[in-house]
Amino acid sequence: MDEKIFRRKPKPYCKAVEHISDICRIIRLCFESEHSENTDDPINELDCLRRREDMTSETVLPMVLVRERFSLSGFEYFCVMLGVSSALEGNGQAPTFSEAVLHYPFSETENVCLATLAGKPLQYLLDMEEGCGIARRFMLKGYLFNFIIGNYVSIPNVSFNVFLGMLPMLYGDLHGYGVDHISSNALSCVVINGKAGIGRRTLSAQICGSLGKNTAEVFVEDIEDIDGFVGGLTGACVLMDSVPVVIAGEEVKKAVRLVNMLPALLPNVFICVDSGESQIKPRGRSCLSLKISSPDKTVRLKAWEHYLDGADIDVGFLAERYRLTVGDIAEVCKGYSSRNADIKELIGGILSLNSESPICKLIRPTFRLGDLVAQEHITEALKRIVKTAERLPRLMERYGFEKLFPYGRGLGVLFYGASGTGKTMSAYILAAELGLDVMQVDLSRIEDKYIGETEKRISEVFQKAEENNCLLFFDEADSLFAKRTEVSDSHDRHANAQTAHLLQKMEEYGGIVVLATNLEGNIDPAFKRRLHFTLEFLKPDTAARAALWRKFIPEALPREDIDFDFLAGAFELSPAEIKWAALSAAVFAEDSPLSMRHIISALKYEYEKSGLAFPNIGYKKINLGGDPI
Repeated sequence: MDEKIFRRKPKPYCKAVEHISDICRIIRLCFESEHSENTDDPINELDCLRRREDMTSETVLPMVLVRERFSLSGFEYFCVMLGVSSALEGNGQAPTFSEAVLHYPFSETENVCLATLAGKPLQYLLDMEEGCGIARRFMLKGYLFNFIIGNYVSIPNVSFNVFLGMLPMLYGDLHGYGVDHISSNALSCVVINGKAGIGRRTLSAQICGSLGKNTAEVFVEDIEDIDGFVGGLTGACVLMDSVPVVIAGEEVKKAVRLVNMLPALLPNVFICVDSGESQIKPRGRSCLSLKISSPDKTVRLKAWEHYLDGADIDVGFLAERYRLTVGDIAEVCKGYSSRNADIKELIGGILSLNSESPICKLIRPTFRLGDLVAQEHITEALKRIVKTAERLPRLMERYGFEKLFPYGRGLGVLFYGASGTGKTMSAYILAAELGLDVMQVDLSRIEDKYIGETEKRISEVFQKAEENNCLLFFDEADSLFAKRTEVSDSHDRHANAQTAHLLQKMEEYGGIVVLATNLEGNIDPAFKRRLHFTLEFLKPDTAARAALWRKFIPEALPREDIDFDFLAGAFELSPAEIKWAALSAAVFAEDSPLSMRHIISALKYEYEKSGLAFPNIGYKKINLGGDPI
């Protein structure tokens, strides 16, 4: 025995590289001892290695973390050491288990064959040749080697530590329930139910953080071969001291199957599902289900404050006005800081969240009540709707009306009448007077021939409207809100199911829904019963048409004397038709002053476009090409 080695006083390791260098040296010594007379040297060196490891903080030595987290036996640890040495100093030939047994100094006292045959936990750390004999070759798994040498650990379809910049505590009660459940159960599963972007993964990370754990996110829809994926997920999660967070999407059964295959090495797991899923009970684990509802103003305020980080912005207004998810708030604030945040740009970002939606778009209205030229009964009705919308929430809360109206606290409005009479403009005016945006629905993209798809799109529209706290506008609503029919075939049953679903979503929606239609008689009576206001838009009378002509021909436009009274009396047009005729006339005038001749030419074009006969008028002051009209 080398007296210097025996008497050497071990010291803690200062760096991981020093430890790894020692491991490689000891492995070389173990292989050289076969040809040496002094067989005690490897034993003494391994003993010294262990003592120095015990004296060193485990966080400094990745190899020690591997040994402790996987509860490795002496021989299993030696196999990992041999794998490290082979990777760093080998000749390209992977070692075999028989070589590990031969050169491990304690083979006679340990059941080394059990470790090589059973495969656990080495199966999570080593890539082995197929078979079960000790002649198999092995090498370190890629994520293990990266962990040992201090590189970033990654495996396909798994994201580690994605919440290092943690949000403030948004759901304190749910957080407490999750921590208590995991702390009191050896094997647990926490199911977090809520729509995407609402903070499910954040809540998972905060619960794990309170228990000193990281998270590893898995989108189960991206996994094709679950059987081949489980081993890598298990090994990497144990290695990184991480808890799997399985995001299910629509693949709930697939997520449960994955969790059922996870071993006890991973005692805790989370499953994130979309709203509506329940009764998820993985085998052998105590299950807790947590439901995250839509974030209230307090939660939204915390999220805005966090992501804007002290910017001089009225975050209270943003939290009150826009009912976004935490994920949407994060997306809007991306790229902004306390130095460059601007509330107009932020609102523009909020509006753009829906710009890519094929079924609806968010619009900021510019018309106000003063811009509307209409009969008095329309103006008064719009004022009454605005007043009701402003006072209704306060009345509900202050005087207990919410107990009488557990559902349907929003306002339903029907605008009906001929095309071009101002229905769309009035919907925009309502929104502007209430400080809301308009979500306009493209009904041509709502209906789908596949069963269930139309209902999904209807739900998506109402969800987006709720998140953006906007006025929901259905133009030409009779195509979607039509009367239900007698059931004679599957198509009728399908259509009636869509109508029932639409009724339910209108009942639940707490905002303003405006339906506009030319054919009021086609609207299903069940919808009409849920409407608070019904307003008919008639074509404007003579006085209103004269006012419209004056409004749509700007004062700044060069012009001759225009006989507005004649135009109003001779042409019974809608506001939209008058607007387009005025614009066309300005185009015909080019750089010359606008005259009655230009307007009559434009009116003839409008009548031809609509397929209508031009009125037989006699107005001698107008001359087209020298011929009096």
